[in-house]
Amino acid sequence: GGRGKTTLAKLVYDRIFHHFEVHCFLENVREVSNVDLQKRLLRPMLKEKIEEIWDEERGIIFTKKCLRNKKVLLVLDDVDHKNQLQVRAGKEDWFGRGSRIIITTRNERLLVEHDITLCHNVQVLDKGAALALFSLHAFKKNLPEDGFWALSSYFINYAGGLPLAF
Repeated sequence: GGRGKTTLAKLVYDRIFHHFEVHCFLENVREVSNVDLQKRLLRPMLKEKIEEIWDEERGIIFTKKCLRNKKVLLVLDDVDHKNQLQVRAGKEDWFGRGSRIIITTRNERLLVEHDITLCHNVQVLDKGAALALFSLHAFKKNLPEDGFWALSSYFINYAGGLPLAF
């Protein structure tokens, strides 16, 4: 955790969402029920019929029915169980041509089990890049303010190259 997977996914989403008929960023997938996430994805299309989704199976039926012919951008953030992928993005034919599914997870094995082959491992930043990112968030500048260099460097070392960890 803390390597920037969610941040990177948000940046990609923000840059490309307008190219898709349906777009949805489902954050913290591990913490929210499958049915609630299915409803969030389908609410714009189903509107008042959204209450017809009362379990995962109904959600899957509606997902296939509503999204089969639509170009969809779906981000599944912080996936930690295979079932979460199966319920939200079961098979390629659930979505129309040109659809993209972005998944963030700490467990690469889940992707392998779901036959996902295109992966990007987010690396920890080197000390210079970590210091610059920390400075942007702490001081709104590319470098620490005078008098804060040593403390900022200490923090970067303590955080193990994850400047936004705290």
